[in-house]
Amino acid sequence: MKFRIFILIFSLITLLSLVGLCEKEKIEIIDLTADNFQEKVLGPDKLIIIDFWAEWCKYCKLLDPIIEKLIIFNQQYNKDKIEWFKVDVDKSRKFLNNFRPLRGLPVLIFYRNGKEIDRMIGFQPFLKIQDKINLLLKEEKKEKKDKKNNCNGGVCDPPEE
Repeated sequence: MKFRIFILIFSLITLLSLVGLCEKEKIEIIDLTADNFQEKVLGPDKLIIIDFWAEWCKYCKLLDPIIEKLIIFNQQYNKDKIEWFKVDVDKSRKFLNNFRPLRGLPVLIFYRNGKEIDRMIGFQPFLKIQDKINLLLKEEKKEKKDKKNNCNGGVCDPPEE
């Protein structure tokens, strides 16, 4: 019985996606440059994800639809917590000096509060990237809770009066 329900739901989702009812408008990811890096990456108190790619990179092209699905998914569940950017490494050679060496493409670099907190190198499946995003958002939530409770590194000070 469960299998039949699963097949029915799967078929319905497939049909809707073929008809175009599940698709939202085309997702536009902001291109990151030396001019807008300070404002976009170092300013906001959000999880910033930067996708480094190149036109000639076949894995970058394979990652593009996954990134779009991640953006749509996270807009539904993590709205206003994540911002996505792209950097074309061929058009931004001088700008790449701001980052420690990129060892292969594609590369996803995660920033929070103006600091690099993690990176993923190479092609990654949807679930692996989403798990990383969830982990980083959970860590951010924990950090905020620790600050609110006057906790620093697991040691909590009494509340200030």
